[in-house]
Amino acid sequence: MPGIAVLKKTWVLALLGLVVVIGGVTFYNWHRNESLGIDGRKDTCAEAMEPPLSMSTLEISVPDDSPSAMKELLADAPILTRDPTVILTPGAPVLAHPIRMHNGQDFNDCPHWLLPNYDAAGHLVQLVDYVYDCPHKYVRFAYAGTIFSGDPRYSNPFPYLSAEQAKALLESARGVDAKADPAPELVFLPLNVGVPQQPGPAYNWRGGGAVPSDPIWLLAGTDGRDYLVGEDKRVYTLHDIPW
Repeated sequence: MPGIAVLKKTWVLALLGLVVVIGGVTFYNWHRNESLGIDGRKDTCAEAMEPPLSMSTLEISVPDDSPSAMKELLADAPILTRDPTVILTPGAPVLAHPIRMHNGQDFNDCPHWLLPNYDAAGHLVQLVDYVYDCPHKYVRFAYAGTIFSGDPRYSNPFPYLSAEQAKALLESARGVDAKADPAPELVFLPLNVGVPQQPGPAYNWRGGGAVPSDPIWLLAGTDGRDYLVGEDKRVYTLHDIPW
């Protein structure tokens, strides 16, 4: 009957319209969740608890946190593992930011200044990590990691990829340019790697960024998504990360 046929057609069209709307909303939310947004790039350092002061805690006031001033400040700072008989040449310090870190501890919730040190032959032999309490303008020595000749980082600069290299990888892999604002930044992530006996969700992750001293690049793409460029030179979206 003509009336029933028209009614069926109307219901079919309405159902298709509903599917399109739901699909569009789902796609929008998926796309939106691929960007951290302004709030997602903010750390929670101001709310983090300070560790108790002890003989192993060295806090240094930061009157100027420009890279050149930080290099001079950190290069002269005493660290507990420094051998005074070994002459090291400090490189340019870099600032690594926490992403989605909210556990109340300053080591995880605050940015870190990382100072690379090189030997006389130009090899990267040490990386010194300082927690940066930016609200109170001081750094706290966290640890100094020694890099030996068998480590792949030994003959490479730090950071291992430059911002320009990361942007080039993004353009090559995804056909997307990186925005100038927000600028590319080095970040570390709340990844649970675990141990061989008890592997975590990120046990097989090879992109880096699991600890502050091994940061990776975060880039804002011109397509509205945020991208992470791993130390494996692969380009990831936020959905690719084993949070």
